[in-house]
Amino acid sequence: MKIVLSGLDSAAWSLVALQVILEREGHVVCVTADVLGACRRARPDCLVLSTALGDPGVDVLRRVRADPGLAGLPVVMGGRLRNDRAELLALGYDDAFPVAATDPGGAVAALRAYLARQSRRSMIVALARPPASHIVCRP
Repeated sequence: MKIVLSGLDSAAWSLVALQVILEREGHVVCVTADVLGACRRARPDCLVLSTALGDPGVDVLRRVRADPGLAGLPVVMGGRLRNDRAELLALGYDDAFPVAATDPGGAVAALRAYLARQSRRSMIVALARPPASHIVCRP
């Protein structure tokens, strides 16, 4: 499975930590500032949006859903969420993984379980903003 991971705000839950965890599990991790472009190029099987400030990511979700080339792309949300899971699913997300202050590893564990239910290996493209990074890590 190929995955695009995007930080919605400058304080998005640790993309670096998530990147390290996923690399250790055998996933390929790429970092880019161009989410839609990366999705178009990589043809991912999943887009994971991350937030620490509660941004629901509706603008990104709408742009992905409006792009005919990304039709059917599952989009999931993780982080410290202002909206509850049911609200995010109603907005059009395929899944949501809230980070609780008392259990910061819970969202990573939920994402890990979500990925384990998927059938192929992953490619992660992370958006680090600000500043935008352009780092590619390959095995």
